[in-house]
Amino acid sequence: MPGLSLPTFPTDPARVPEDMAQRFSRIKYVITDTDNTMVSHGQALAATDGTPSVELAQTLVELRRAGVSVIPCTGRNRAMVREDAHMLGLDGWIGEMGGILCLHEGATSDWRYFTADMPYDPGCGQTPHDLIVRTGVVRRMLDRWYDCLEAYHDNNVGFEYREVTVGLRGAVLEDEAQAMLDETGLPLYLADNGFVSRVTGDTVLPRRSDGTLEDVHTYHITPRGLDKGSATARYIELMEWDPAEVICCGDSPADCAMAPHAGTFLLMRNGVGNPKSQAALAGRGNAFVSALDSTDGFCQAMRTILAVKRRS
Repeated sequence: MPGLSLPTFPTDPARVPEDMAQRFSRIKYVITDTDNTMVSHGQALAATDGTPSVELAQTLVELRRAGVSVIPCTGRNRAMVREDAHMLGLDGWIGEMGGILCLHEGATSDWRYFTADMPYDPGCGQTPHDLIVRTGVVRRMLDRWYDCLEAYHDNNVGFEYREVTVGLRGAVLEDEAQAMLDETGLPLYLADNGFVSRVTGDTVLPRRSDGTLEDVHTYHITPRGLDKGSATARYIELMEWDPAEVICCGDSPADCAMAPHAGTFLLMRNGVGNPKSQAALAGRGNAFVSALDSTDGFCQAMRTILAVKRRS
């Protein structure tokens, strides 16, 4: 891939080098981004190009049969990711860019907020999200970039239905936006969770004639120190997993933060064009690029892992 010197994830299990096969055979846990990684077009029964497909469903079934747990790690809120995980039969989940951790062990599950560097008292009667909004910084940002930034509406029910982070989408001057966050007195950070090309419903964002969007990012205002990387590390610690037995997957700079905390990281081919992802993975010896985009690439990589595990 131009600009990113990472090996392509093997597609022929019979030709996987022995040292790599030993690494893949140890994998027991998959922590993965959802949109544009495991799932395309928001549909579990679709291929990357949007055509109907049972490939993802079949792959998830085979992973479960092999005893491999799949943990979605997403910017989605609790209601969305919990239902996704339940319907797909997945073990546990990580929501709101790592702000909510749902741990699953056997028949029991437990959840907790994770706010990293931001002090938070669970007995205060407000969520971490409430405390961020109370500073007024969200309104300041929306007023500043009134024609190219909007609150990200989960399932069209409103951004206020989040608990730890604030979801936004559009295009901002990121240094200026971060300066606004620094002025709140709370330790906050603006996370880039990748590009979005299409939005359903009303939007202030400019569209092309075909309805698609150009250079529109999904942003999350998060507690400083909270990202998918720190959340993944905390999740692995709480579950008492061996990081060498974990593969993390994603397509955005936010997802690349998981790479240092797992034995293997898979960057989707559709994410290699982002220079922030390239910078985050530069020099990493555990990172690969999928041979295909999003869902197709995810399923292909998982099937390689399953074949290597069966062979070992």
